[in-house]
Amino acid sequence: MRMKWCLSLLLAAVAGGAAWTHSEPSAAYVGWERCAPCHSDKAEGWQTTRHAEALESLKKTEQENLPGCVKCHVTGYEKDGGFIDYELTPEMAGVQCEACHGAGGGHVEDPMGVKPAGKVGEEACRQCHTEDQDPGFNYEEKTKGIHGAN
Repeated sequence: MRMKWCLSLLLAAVAGGAAWTHSEPSAAYVGWERCAPCHSDKAEGWQTTRHAEALESLKKTEQENLPGCVKCHVTGYEKDGGFIDYELTPEMAGVQCEACHGAGGGHVEDPMGVKPAGKVGEEACRQCHTEDQDPGFNYEEKTKGIHGAN
């Protein structure tokens, strides 16, 4: 009797959209290559920028293993689908689309229904381009070439 009751409860919950079902698209980071098919001009231009090679710049100064440095030179650091380390997630190296526009998993799953939860603006840039790290940073000038030559 108890087993029948549990099965009935489970079936009712599934049929009624139980709380544990997840209907929202994923908010995971997916990487610039997932953005490129629909935003090819932006992706091509970005590849010509210093942001695309941001992690490589740390390697030149042997700082690629310092978390305080790495977090600003990769995408999605310590976040679902984001950069873990260069061996496990090299595809998330560099400051990519999602560093400014937010995790793109939901948008990739449903491009017309889910817009990126972007954090575009000076405040987003200033998370890494701080007064101490980049005292001469000029938001208006720097954002003119953020997507490269395209």
